[in-house]
Amino acid sequence: MKDWNVVVTVAENCFKDGFSLLTKYGHVEKTSFYNVLTLKVANIDAFLESFLQDLQADPAYMHVFCRVIPCTHGFFFQTLEAFEEEAKQCIQLFLPQLAHQSFHVRMHRRGFHGTIKSQDEAGLLGDYVDEQLRSQGAAGKVTFDDPDVILDIEIVAQQAGLSLWSRDQRKRYPFLKLN
Repeated sequence: MKDWNVVVTVAENCFKDGFSLLTKYGHVEKTSFYNVLTLKVANIDAFLESFLQDLQADPAYMHVFCRVIPCTHGFFFQTLEAFEEEAKQCIQLFLPQLAHQSFHVRMHRRGFHGTIKSQDEAGLLGDYVDEQLRSQGAAGKVTFDDPDVILDIEIVAQQAGLSLWSRDQRKRYPFLKLN
């Protein structure tokens, strides 16, 4: 099993360049998925700022990288049921930040084709968040039109990573590409 906390999608014919550029931030790994790399960084906040500065300084970054998304919480799983159980446990950690906020859940899946349906799972987990917030008297509002926060779930093979992104963060870090 690979240890990562960032999922990177590179542009067509940019795999080698993307791999090379990412090595300055941490440990880069190839995946079995086309144009998808994983990265392990020591500090996500420092990585975000460093990557943003490099993106602004070097226009090549815009052509090489399609999407770069750090994940603050992760887990391994073998089945759909295990995925759902572990995802719900991770979501518990985000509930204080989701309280009284507009939100939605976004999922990007690589692997588990036919077993995990991204749209269905995102809906199920969004309903779970909504249910948990209501039970705590901290109801949020599900919206896809510029929500306060987006709960992102990335799946690469048998590993999932979750992160929560505010509106300000989405504007600051255009490479997240969550909208």
